[in-house]
Amino acid sequence: MRGLANAIRDGSFRFSPDSDRPIPKPILVGAGVLALFSIAVIAGGRLTGIGLAEAPASAMVAHRDLRLVEHPDTSAVILDAKTGQTLVSAGPGKGPFTIEALRNLDRYRGREGVSKALPFVLALKADGRLVVSDPQTHQEVDLRAFGARQAEAFAKLMPTMGTASAAGAAKMTGEAAQ
Repeated sequence: MRGLANAIRDGSFRFSPDSDRPIPKPILVGAGVLALFSIAVIAGGRLTGIGLAEAPASAMVAHRDLRLVEHPDTSAVILDAKTGQTLVSAGPGKGPFTIEALRNLDRYRGREGVSKALPFVLALKADGRLVVSDPQTHQEVDLRAFGARQAEAFAKLMPTMGTASAAGAAKMTGEAAQ
């Protein structure tokens, strides 16, 4: 290791090729073939759908429309879009996962230049997935990706709609349905 450090310091070791020692052609050809092969495989996957990971379409069992309201002092609230009921609130400089998740979707709306008028949709799917979707940008976030604790924070925002909702939320968060 000391020999390598000395070679780098005195300039006898070079990180890049020079005119005296060019990169061998077989290595360049191999790198080019690998790059073209990668592009072809990706294009083939996108065209045929083979190898793409997508969640299967599933019917919505229950949903709640959510509206994110941000204030100039950086506090924010999540409201039920239909009733105006405050579901989650956070003071200035604070942001629980529920608010931060909607802020990210809201930022994406801003980047895409679409209206922020429509609410976000928190939906419980028939297969037990809890998702937040944005009807404006067609983004859908499967809350399982963030762990049971974070999914549970959103599950608490679901309206109580009988045993189907309770069973789905329990399956989602890993708890036993009661």
